Formats: sequence, structure tokens, C-alpha cells
Amino acid sequence: MFRFLIGFTVMAMCNAALAGENYTVEAIARVGENEVARFYSDSVRETTGGLQVFDVVIRYAVPEDAPPGGTASRKVTYRAKCDSNELSISVIALRNARGQTTKAIAVPPGAEEYFKPERASREDDWLLRVCG
Repeated sequence: MFRFLIGFTVMAMCNAALAGENYTVEAIARVGENEVARFYSDSVRETTGGLQVFDVVIRYAVPEDAPPGGTASRKVTYRAKCDSNELSISVIALRNARGQTTKAIAVPPGAEEYFKPERASREDDWLLRVCG
């Protein structure tokens, strides 16, 4: 219960800060035009509920393009339902240039929205790597 309250509080604070700019977790996790995404195969793990979880780091293609003092990268943790080939975003950690997490946005279990990745997309490739 305590972990849920902490996660909910962090999510509420982040959502309140981002609400004025109409951000969603999907928009924050989207790879931008001048960004690259890296799938970390060593991050793949199975949850007690049988879901697969993995991490992707999104950063500027040219690190010098990151705004000074701003977010330099985002670590996105996805949940994968292999039986239905669906993904959902679990956590997004915003990081500064030193790699330190400055803000975390968590989607509590049960509140996630699963989606089927577009065929041959980057997300479809990640799902194939995770689920085989």
C-alpha cells in the first residue's frame, strides 16, 4: 500500500506539472525526430503476473542538442503481453546530462493502456525481441 501511495503521489505531481503542456505518457515516450532509442536486452525480465518488462532509453542523436539543465534522456519501461502482442508504458524516468533521474512518471498496475504496435515498427521489433 505504501509503494502504491508513493507511486501515485509521484505520478500526480508529474502529471500536474505536465498537464499545462498537454503531455501524455505516450507523447513523452514517443521518439522524436532528432532522437534515437536503444533497446536494452539485458533489462528484459518477467513479472510475477507473467508479463515481460523491458527498458528503452531515448536520447538526443547529438548529445549537445539537449537543452542545458534540461532533460537529456528518458528511460521508458514497457510491459509486454506476449500472448496478445501488446505493449503498455509502465514508468518513464526523465534524466539529466549526468544520467540522474530528475522526475519519474509511473503508471500504476491496472491503469495502463495496452496497444498493438504497428507492423514492422520499432515497438514491434522490441516486442519480437522480448516475446520471441
